Amino acid sequence: MTLLNIFVHVRNFASIIQAACIELIFRLRFLYSLARPIPPQWTSFHKGRASVFFKDKVKFSEDVVLDHERGFAIISADAGRAQWNTVMGPLINPDPRGQLYLYDYATTGSLRPVELVNYPRKADFHPLGVNIFRGASNDRTRLFVVNHGRSVSTVEIMDIDYTEARATHILTVADGDINIRTPNAVAPISYTQFYVTNDHYYPLKSSPLMSHLETWLSLRKGWVTLVDLSNPEIIDCKVVAKGIAFANGITLTPTGKQLLVASTSTNCVHIYDRDPTNNALSGNCEMVRVSFPPDNLRFDFSLSVDDPTAFDQDGRFLRGATASGCPNPLKLVGMSKNPAAVKAPSMIVELCKGSSSNTASHVATLSGPETKYCARARYLSSGQHFPCATTGAVDLSRGRLIGCGLYAEGILDISFEAE
Repeated sequence: MTLLNIFVHVRNFASIIQAACIELIFRLRFLYSLARPIPPQWTSFHKGRASVFFKDKVKFSEDVVLDHERGFAIISADAGRAQWNTVMGPLINPDPRGQLYLYDYATTGSLRPVELVNYPRKADFHPLGVNIFRGASNDRTRLFVVNHGRSVSTVEIMDIDYTEARATHILTVADGDINIRTPNAVAPISYTQFYVTNDHYYPLKSSPLMSHLETWLSLRKGWVTLVDLSNPEIIDCKVVAKGIAFANGITLTPTGKQLLVASTSTNCVHIYDRDPTNNALSGNCEMVRVSFPPDNLRFDFSLSVDDPTAFDQDGRFLRGATASGCPNPLKLVGMSKNPAAVKAPSMIVELCKGSSSNTASHVATLSGPETKYCARARYLSSGQHFPCATTGAVDLSRGRLIGCGLYAEGILDISFEAE
């Protein structure tokens, strides 16, 4: 073995040791953060007022997407989640269907269940991640819904009518558990293209032990698939990002220059540069370390792409992204087993460029000085006010945040002074 080969091996070994030490430091900081108190309710929004609405109607909501232009929120809920959860378990009863709701948060404040039109009568419907797309000169709003059925998990494509509160089913997307194996969240690019995260290599339904080990050992087995339905005869699926531990929430920025992906079991958000001309992602990514396992991600599309406080000259975001999750994973597991008795805490943060500087009692960022982005706490709850938040979607133009919780009753609605 030459001196050059020895040097290369030593350098590689040193890099592995350095990465392991950095990971250990972050893990220790996360464990320390668990000991810090979380208030029953706290928000950093100016003149913010946090309420929980529709406790008697919405149960166990996992995701919410805002139509910032029209002032509607689409909520994904599954009241039977305590009996059927293909990510955490259990897998007891998949029969009761989940439900989509349409919340007019901008004007009337009304909540209506969404009627599914042309959806197969005998098909399961357990909605998880939801998102929408509408072209610049098109009134048609396309809805993408991740569906965790008993035999296969799919992405359902629908067109939603806000006036009638109806979603007309267009297509079920699956590829035989190859590239769409464990879909969790979706980020549309067009009416026929979208990214979808796959949270596990080992599905809980077929490999329960390996699935749990993959989660708790933070194995980097998750990935992002690009799906192209431009050719109606072919479902074209391609893995565009891999090596993500528990790939969960996903969102595109309004400029299309970046794609954000949550890695739940490593407490970080991956920020990929993206080429809007071909949908390709950068091989390397920025990582924002947060003090909780992030679930869903959202971006405030009410922000103008020409706003220099929101985007830089290259179209990269400076503020406007949110990440949500439960700061105490063990309590979340406990709540999944007994939602009535255990209340897991909630945390919603804003991801922004620079350093964090708010007065939250619970630190939001675990990133070191080498990271360009940080997290600023926007909402905290010990679980007494609103438990186990999974999504916090913000509309700064109207001064609203709409949130949901995996095993929560009702939805979180924070009103604040609009920007």
